[in-house]
This record gives sequence, structure tokens and C-alpha cells, in this order.
Amino acid sequence: MMLIDRKPLATEALNAKDHPQHDFAKEYNNTLVFLKERYKNGYIRFKRTDVPKYTKGFDSRGGEIPKMMEPVPAITIPLKAYASVGNLGKHLWACCLDEPTILPNQLWDLGRKRTIILNKADILVDINKEPDLAFFLYKVSPIVRRGHMKIVDPKKDDEEIGILEQELTERKYAVWNMLQDEEKLKVMARAYGVLNVDNKQPNAIRKELEATLEKNDKLKRQNTAVKGTKDFLEEMKVTDGVLLRNFVQKAIDDKKITCKFNGNWVIGDKIIIQVPANALNDRTGYLCNYLSAGNNFDKLQSFMKDLLNRDYLDKITDTKEWIWLAKIAKVPHDFKKVEAIKTGVTEFFCPV
Repeated sequence: MMLIDRKPLATEALNAKDHPQHDFAKEYNNTLVFLKERYKNGYIRFKRTDVPKYTKGFDSRGGEIPKMMEPVPAITIPLKAYASVGNLGKHLWACCLDEPTILPNQLWDLGRKRTIILNKADILVDINKEPDLAFFLYKVSPIVRRGHMKIVDPKKDDEEIGILEQELTERKYAVWNMLQDEEKLKVMARAYGVLNVDNKQPNAIRKELEATLEKNDKLKRQNTAVKGTKDFLEEMKVTDGVLLRNFVQKAIDDKKITCKFNGNWVIGDKIIIQVPANALNDRTGYLCNYLSAGNNFDKLQSFMKDLLNRDYLDKITDTKEWIWLAKIAKVPHDFKKVEAIKTGVTEFFCPV
């Protein structure tokens, strides 16, 4: 029910030109006709302009995240307001969403529901089922009129929401369904920066990995170099890049390599590389990119020789990792049996 100056908008006022509410009824009807024509699926979405809001944060490695999304705070939308609608001048409008209160002198007021508490980013209104609310928010509400909420095309907005929902589905399927093998789970988790996976239960690793991918998907919208869910799915076949990032993260977890305050990555007292100040937010990524660069192949060989030992090699069960190490050691691997590859790699990295 729509109230104007504490009186219900009469249904007969639209067709009765001499009715005192005729102009109000015309404005109300014309607005709804426009909305139904404009939003043909029958819905209109009012989206808050104060969210998303970002703040500076830090990832699990202590690296700075310049834009981390804050939780959405609740706002209150009053259902009664003085407003000038069309050419009608200023009047008191109210949108009753429950039983109204009957006042003396044939006046009416809102019932118990006097506001809408919105603790999310938007509100979707069915124009056909909630015409009063659609009209009130579109034409009357100061929250909308002052720009605290904006009207968006639901179809276009739903496409964007659909992309986010698809990301969520892909992320959950990849982490919880595709990674049943525990060793592969650990490799992928290390490659995406999850710390100390050897000391965690598989489901705990999955939760951290899912959270990392969700964060990366958000960061990727500002920086396409960040690896998100789609990159993760492409790398599920376990690429050489994944194996290198996995190896580096394991070396970090085992404290075999460390990054000093001055940005120096070191193995004991040996300096591998100094990370420039503008790359300290992703110092591990910088190290991996440095080692994987084609012109630094000798540096990669030296790095691996410093860290690999027979104990590590004896624990390798994945043929792909043996082939990756064979490439680094320049040991022939095409059309070779795994045992021959193992022998050549072991002789290169751990000579007797």
C-alpha cells in the first residue's frame, strides 16, 4: 500500500480527473509502466554505491595486498520520506510492506515494518509483485535520490553475477573434487603459496587453497598477472612452472632458503638474488620468475644442485617431476624408461 500525506493512494483516482489524488495516481501508474517496459524481465535492481570497499591487507606470506575487500556493512532504508515527485511538489510518501497503522481523523501510517535493513550489496525488486516498493525506491527514497544506491540493468548485472557464480563453482570443483590425490594436492597448494602443507590435514589444505584462489580471483581484476582459478585449472596437469613453484615453497617451508629484510634470497650465506623494492609484495613469485627465465638456466641448475639431495630424490613418486628434473639436468628423457631418467638425474644432482 502506498500512502501520500498519510492517506492511502486510491485505486479509482487514476481514471477520475476530479479526484484529489488523480495526479499522484498518474505519476504512480506512468512510473510503473516505464519500469516494466525498461526492465522486461520484471525486475529492477538497486545497488549500493558504498560497496565494495577495499583496504590494505596482507596474504599468508606477509606480502601486502593493496586492495582487499572489506565486509559489507548493513544500511537502513527508511520506508517513509518527504519528497518532490514529478511536478507534484513536496509530500510525505510512505510504502507499507505490512499491515498499516490506523490513526485518528481517517489518517494512516506505516505498520511495524518501517525500514529495510540491507546487509548485502543490492536489493532486487519484482516490479509485478512489489510495485509499491519499486515505485518508492525509484522515485521517492532519498537513499537512491542522493546517490547512495544506483539503479542497474538487471540483465547485465546478472551476467556479471553469473561470472562470479561460475568462478565459485569452478573453484570449489577444482579444489574439492579434482584433487583427490594427496600428493598432487600438496604440489598444487605449494605452487599457489599455501604454507607448510606437510604439517596439515588434506581438508585444511583445501580450505586454504580455496581461500587463496578466491583472493587471487579478486586481485586478478586489477592485475592480470595474478594466477586465479582459470590459471589453476590450466595448471592442474602439473606444468614445469607448477613444479618449480612447488619446489621453491617446500624449500621455504623447510627453511632451506630464506628472504632477508633487504630482499636477498639466500641459501645459507649464498645470495641467490636480491628482490627490488617494488617487487617485495611477491618476493616468492619474483624468485620463481627469475629462476624460470631462459637466460638464467645456469642459475636454476645451481639453485637445484644446492638444494637437492638423495633423500629428496628417493621420495619422488611422480614421473612428471623426474622429467622436469631431467630437463634441468639436461638428461635425455624422450622415449626413455623412468629408471634410466632417475639414474641420470641422480648422477647429475648427487654424484657419488
